[in-house]
Amino acid sequence: MFGSQSWEDDDHISGESVQPEKKSIDDVNLVEKRLQPTAKFVVAFLTGAFFFLFPVQWEGQTTIPLDVLMSLITETSLLTVELFTLAILFAGAILTTVTMLHYMGAITLSERNQRRLQIDYWQTSKPFWAFRVIAIFLAVPMFLGVGPDWLVAGPVSATAWDVLMITIVLVIPLGGIFVNLLAELGGLQFIGTLAQPIMRPLFNLPGRSALDSAASWLGSFSIGYYLTRNVFDRGGYNKREVFVICTCFATANLGTVGAVAAVLDVLHIFPVLILLYLIATLIVAAILVRIPPLSTIPEEYIAEPDPEPMFTGSVTDYFRFAFNEGVRTAEEGKSIPRAAVDGFVDGTKLTAMILGTVLTIATSVLLLEAYTDVFAYLAGPFVPLMTILGIPDPQTAATAVIVGGAEYFIGATLVVEADLLTQVFVVIVTSSQAIFFAASAPMMVDMFDDVPMRFRDLGILLVLRTALLVPIAAGLTHGAAAVGLI
Repeated sequence: MFGSQSWEDDDHISGESVQPEKKSIDDVNLVEKRLQPTAKFVVAFLTGAFFFLFPVQWEGQTTIPLDVLMSLITETSLLTVELFTLAILFAGAILTTVTMLHYMGAITLSERNQRRLQIDYWQTSKPFWAFRVIAIFLAVPMFLGVGPDWLVAGPVSATAWDVLMITIVLVIPLGGIFVNLLAELGGLQFIGTLAQPIMRPLFNLPGRSALDSAASWLGSFSIGYYLTRNVFDRGGYNKREVFVICTCFATANLGTVGAVAAVLDVLHIFPVLILLYLIATLIVAAILVRIPPLSTIPEEYIAEPDPEPMFTGSVTDYFRFAFNEGVRTAEEGKSIPRAAVDGFVDGTKLTAMILGTVLTIATSVLLLEAYTDVFAYLAGPFVPLMTILGIPDPQTAATAVIVGGAEYFIGATLVVEADLLTQVFVVIVTSSQAIFFAASAPMMVDMFDDVPMRFRDLGILLVLRTALLVPIAAGLTHGAAAVGLI
């Protein structure tokens, strides 16, 4: 299972003799600093950063502008938001059904309709198809408040619909606007380039992998996978690098962490959550890349190797290079309004893809949590560890961590009524787990079948990640509390 032979392929190219070219700032073609592209980069970067990270006062508490925008929308017309949620759920179920019937041969779509419906985006496995359809039969009774008490009464509907669905349907599309300003107009390149000096020594990865990581954090793991696949196909990554990037850095994105923070009512400490989550992610990655199974994967390429040049220079040189890349991307990119609209559309599509799955799994988990002791039994062996680590509500914390391996959002939201320290701890762990068997794991297995990634290896990595994250997250949580950050 851990041996390198499991991943080797005689048709792939060994990377043992590949040596990257060395470059300095003098070898970089710096773009001319014209006012318009420079201003576009700066405005887009500051706008995106402002809405996610800038603390503001709102109704007596400190929060972020994205939370204020959400509050204004729900206060204006909650009914409109609920109807929009239903529309998104129906759209996801219908488009998935049409796509799956087409690929099964039950119906035939013209090439024009295939392009218009973007059916490749909606193709999934049969279980996830079922999840998206079942969600319709859960959402309608919850919306109308008519149905069996076990579904529409008590905490199940209150959490799954009133909190979870309403929050996701606002945070991800609205967050997509500002994420896209960062991702499409230079912010992604700026952040990623500045991170290059730490990628090779800490994680044994090329600097360009910082862009994939930033894409996952600013956009979604699916965007990060897409970028990684693109570079992999062009010989820019080998198998080991692909596996490391996908399982160590494609963690929960900024918008989703924001959605969880909104559900838990902790957006007032959102910048602190993001900082702790990123620290935990980087520490775990630095450890896992040095032990099996990641350390045993061969450095094979599936295309002619094209390793990244080794850039050398001072801190000033790196900043000049990063700013240069940001401005270059902004100059080649769309206008700020167009990027914002595209971000909203992409966020809405992503919401339609995941919303049904989240609702079905969330309802199932909440029903199990409310009416059975399944998770209490599974979490039982870990409760003493939580107690030793000083985490309040140890039973709830242990349960949330275990559920997080199935679905990040659901695991985190199980602590909605827990102590603040428990909420912070669980958000750090579940945000950093990276391998979620309701979404990211199936996508990895499907998208990188030539690595190959397998569920058993992902399961082992999930266990290893969680085992490392629990004490690290506990230390970070208590440290942040000790200095008054939470």
